[in-house]
Amino acid sequence: MHKGQSEIRMIWLMVLIIVGVGSWFLDQHIFTYLCGLAFVMSVMQYVDTIQKPAAQIALETNLSYPETSKVPLYLSSIVAVVGGILDWKFIVGLGITAWIFFFLRWLRHLEDLLSQVQMRLQQTPINQSSTVENQSAQRPESQTASPSIELIDQLKQWIFQGNPVLKAAILVLVMGIVLLLRFATEHWQLSLAVKLGVVASVSAAVTALGYWLQTKNRSFALALEGLGLAALFLTLFFAYYNAVIPTLGIAALCFALIMSVTLALSLKQQSIELALMALIIAYIAPFTLPVRNATAIELIAYYVLINLAVAVLSTLRPWKILNQIAFLMTVIVGGGYAFYQGEEQERNTLTLLVAVHTAIFVWLSFRFSQLIAKDDLVQFKLKPALDIALIFGAPIVGYIFIYLMYFDEMLRQAGASLAFAAVYAGLYQLSKRNHAVQLISQSYFNLMLIFLALIPPILLHQQWSVIGWAVEGLIIFTYALYRQSEISRYLAMGLLIVAGLSSLYYLVELNDFPREMYWGLCLSYFAVVLVANSRASFSNQLTNSTIAFHCLQMLSATTMLIVLLLDEIEGSHQLVMSLLIVSGFYLLMNEVMLAAKATWSWLFPKWLGLIPVFVFALIIVIDQSKHGILVWESAFDRVGFAFSGLMLTALLLRPMLGVRTEKEWVSFGTLISLAMTSLTLLPSIPYISVVILPLLFCAWCYWQVNNPDWKMFWQARSTLLLMATWIVCSQLFTQQAFQGYILPIINPFDLVSIAMLAGFIWMLSLQVKTGLDKGIVAVLMVLSLLWLSSYIVLRALHMYLGTPFNQLALWGNATVQLSLTLLWVSLAFMTMSLASRKQLRSVWILGGSILVIVTLKLVLFDLSHIGTLSRVISFLGAGFVMLLIAYIAPIPEGSLTKKSS
Repeated sequence: MHKGQSEIRMIWLMVLIIVGVGSWFLDQHIFTYLCGLAFVMSVMQYVDTIQKPAAQIALETNLSYPETSKVPLYLSSIVAVVGGILDWKFIVGLGITAWIFFFLRWLRHLEDLLSQVQMRLQQTPINQSSTVENQSAQRPESQTASPSIELIDQLKQWIFQGNPVLKAAILVLVMGIVLLLRFATEHWQLSLAVKLGVVASVSAAVTALGYWLQTKNRSFALALEGLGLAALFLTLFFAYYNAVIPTLGIAALCFALIMSVTLALSLKQQSIELALMALIIAYIAPFTLPVRNATAIELIAYYVLINLAVAVLSTLRPWKILNQIAFLMTVIVGGGYAFYQGEEQERNTLTLLVAVHTAIFVWLSFRFSQLIAKDDLVQFKLKPALDIALIFGAPIVGYIFIYLMYFDEMLRQAGASLAFAAVYAGLYQLSKRNHAVQLISQSYFNLMLIFLALIPPILLHQQWSVIGWAVEGLIIFTYALYRQSEISRYLAMGLLIVAGLSSLYYLVELNDFPREMYWGLCLSYFAVVLVANSRASFSNQLTNSTIAFHCLQMLSATTMLIVLLLDEIEGSHQLVMSLLIVSGFYLLMNEVMLAAKATWSWLFPKWLGLIPVFVFALIIVIDQSKHGILVWESAFDRVGFAFSGLMLTALLLRPMLGVRTEKEWVSFGTLISLAMTSLTLLPSIPYISVVILPLLFCAWCYWQVNNPDWKMFWQARSTLLLMATWIVCSQLFTQQAFQGYILPIINPFDLVSIAMLAGFIWMLSLQVKTGLDKGIVAVLMVLSLLWLSSYIVLRALHMYLGTPFNQLALWGNATVQLSLTLLWVSLAFMTMSLASRKQLRSVWILGGSILVIVTLKLVLFDLSHIGTLSRVISFLGAGFVMLLIAYIAPIPEGSLTKKSS
């Protein structure tokens, strides 16, 4: 096991213990029980991960080892939890004691297994040390240490490598300086000028000391220099905002002086660390002030000065990380602050500052590409995210800020777009002659086209601008696929996102529901996904991020289509007609995509797009439900709903590639679709009706021996969860359990319950092949068998003897408890007899688990809650059957049990 994983497991277990104990002393016992259950499961899973590799080695080396079933552990956990919920402390203690006993027994068997494996490995030593040494000696030096140029990698390197004590000390000292300056501002009796002068003098001395020590200990010297410069920046801010420095001009001059020293020291010592430390402190310095908040103009103008310093550094050195941090800090911190603190009257000044920032970052991207191409430091290839953001992100983000500031003035928006296009047209003409920066020259050309493409939708009026964004996004996306242009594809995605966000604004702003706008947006979203999957050459260009975007498009488009149909259709058939149209439209799209041989790039958007359809179908079912039955208003609604369910089933099963690609979602959706159709068969008994078609489908899949895909369909955990949900809820909440009742078992509800039990057990046997723990499978089999068989008996007793049914009174009814005891012990007898004859040890343990439950029931209920005669019969009957089991069905020998249940 990996060391990091082991440490995480230990931390998780300690957290559970601490939370559990704390909850107990705070009288939140339910949290203690939950933590205890999580602790038990975590420990078992932890030990199981140790046992599996050892068992695999033992299997490969033909070692014999004692098999240990985890069924007693699960049953002990259930007993302890039930006892805790019912506040039976004796039962809690009994369950915990039993769990500890069986757990220690498991550990003893695991220790024996590990000892055998160790002895076998010692008998067959494998001498690999020389091979490892040779491989280590032959390993290229480039593989042992390869400096990364990515922002995240460099941050990790600076944080987790080097001298961590030094870095922690610098961080603590910077925080101490901030606290010192705040305290000096508010409390010290000396004049503020003297206080800040002392701090500035000490900071300058620390910087000088660091410079003097650079030849002796470079890393320590750079840390001191960064500390001193950071303190000077902080002191300058405190001095200006406390009026010690009277004018903005003097403060700017002092800032320029400190920044000049920073630049000179960074360039002379070739130290990006020093520049980075000083610049980060400079970015966050305004937020350390105790006096007042800076205005939006002050902060953005101040960030202009810092970014100018970054531009100077980047002009002389290709330090990309400085550009990245400057861009992120300006956009996230500066942009967020401007929108939070900005005022209407500051809009023009802020627009000018945004333009200045944009110009700085355009120069940064241009100069960086020049230095990289000139020095050939690395292969000049732009990578996603931050690299592309320096070229495309800066102007686009700058334009977005201007666009939002003048949201209601389309002429200013169009003018800004035209101005940006003109600037990039000029930059393209200037840079295309330089072959060293040909790639960035092409980027300028693309940016010019992007800003020109923004103008037509802007000039459209209100909701029509949304349609313009969407249609233009569709056209550009199609063009991008034909020309295999990744930039154009991302541009189209951006236009489609703008269209969606703008539609929300106009939905709130306009008095009437803008149906034309949403029809255009909805159809454009559908068209983009269909075009992207219409050809193999198109779908091959789709990345994971593009497919995720298509999934969101289908989700949004389907929701819009349902709302639009509800708005268009009127009358009593409004809901079902809308569902029918949406399902038919999806079926038509799916057939078109199958004809175009679309693959998984279509399946995922289709599946996510069906979520609103299923939610809408559930709303219809709830709307038609009255007093526990479904009342369809007309035959058309009933037939239309059934037909919709069949179409959704076909959607999920065609093509079968979906079952192999993502069986969980396909299985879940198919069962829900079949249940939808099945609900219309017998609406007066919905709990029976809902499982008719799923059961028939399950039986059909069982007999498909030559097609393993159908069995794979039932190996999904989501399908198992749906079946378990019906098994529990149907017995508790149905109001038609006695409809058509003739005899026990010979009645509709009992027959359906038995069929569901058979299907559930078959699915559990398939789950074992997928790696589900056999102990959990055994426990689920036992609980489902006892649950359904007990309810069959309870219904019979209620029908013929009038005993309570689904009431708490049944726990004190002598007849009910006697019947359940005899039923459970009979099931244990049949199970263990069969297992003894067939030498199926695991099945015998399954029956033994039922006997454990019977014994607990005798002690907990029959001993104190039922009448004397019934109590005697319960104990005598259970004891007699156990005696028969001990004689007729002894436990199969471990050496003979290679079969599996």
